Amino acid sequence: MSNSYVTDARIVEEVQKALGKSLRKDASAIRMDASVMDDLGGTSLDFLDMTFRLEQAFGVRMSHQTLLDTVEETYGEGKAIDADGALTADAVTLLKMRLPGASSLEAGAYADEVPKFVTPETLANGVREILAALPSACTHCGATSWTSADGVKVACGACKKDAAYPDGDTLTKAWLAGVAKEKHLFGA
Repeated sequence: MSNSYVTDARIVEEVQKALGKSLRKDASAIRMDASVMDDLGGTSLDFLDMTFRLEQAFGVRMSHQTLLDTVEETYGEGKAIDADGALTADAVTLLKMRLPGASSLEAGAYADEVPKFVTPETLANGVREILAALPSACTHCGATSWTSADGVKVACGACKKDAAYPDGDTLTKAWLAGVAKEKHLFGA
């Protein structure tokens, strides 16, 4: 089921707000296509804080595992990152689909270069993917009516409990399985 209770403008606003607080920057000055690391000065610890803030704002659980780790866990070691720490061609294909700014990424690039391609838009896409998985019925009471008092968190119209979305890692694994099969990646 799609989620019409949270607008795209609101997702962008909340992502900018989360990054602004995490990075101590003016939220309105954060461009959605900026590299979180290179342009905004983010660190791996900042990513944890941004993720936490987005989870709290939307009542969701973002992906906590990187796409490359998910590939390695699902299809085997060396399928995304070779023994020298370089990206495989199949991994680059996936990353270009998932990271809006990764068009210049090439097979053989080192895996530690990937985080520089993460943008606020990447984070917003993660939120969008989870919000689009709004269940058709409340997992608590079975009602099929939803509401959002603040335009960010969705709750059941009957029992008022927050919507229970699938987590980001589960959705990423499902997306990965579909794409790997469709594009014949990783021997799938």
